[in-house]
Amino acid sequence: MPSAVLHTDVSRWRLAVFAVVAVVLVALLSLTDESVSPALAAMGLLPLVYMATGAIDAFREHPAFPLASAVYTTLLFAGGYASGALSNLLWGVLAILSAVGVVVEAYNYRHGASYLRLDFE
Repeated sequence: MPSAVLHTDVSRWRLAVFAVVAVVLVALLSLTDESVSPALAAMGLLPLVYMATGAIDAFREHPAFPLASAVYTTLLFAGGYASGALSNLLWGVLAILSAVGVVVEAYNYRHGASYLRLDFE
């Protein structure tokens, strides 16, 4: 199989979105003259890692993916709080609500349940 062909277990659409977001993030970083704080750098890197892993079907279909998604969201909001961007109160409240989501998803993963999940399928 030629290396230019994507495997069937990779979503081309999600990979394309990842590439666009990565290009936009690099462009934004190249336009700034100021140094980027570690919290803001993590807030930029975290979505890229999440989007890259989300493009792979095996990761996205794993039973632990909703738990990993909740942890990702909590880390993103906690990074927003630590960076001081926008309102700290808003980031703090969102981080706390996301942490509750991590607890719920950990319970769901452990017991094979889907409590408090919004499933639109």
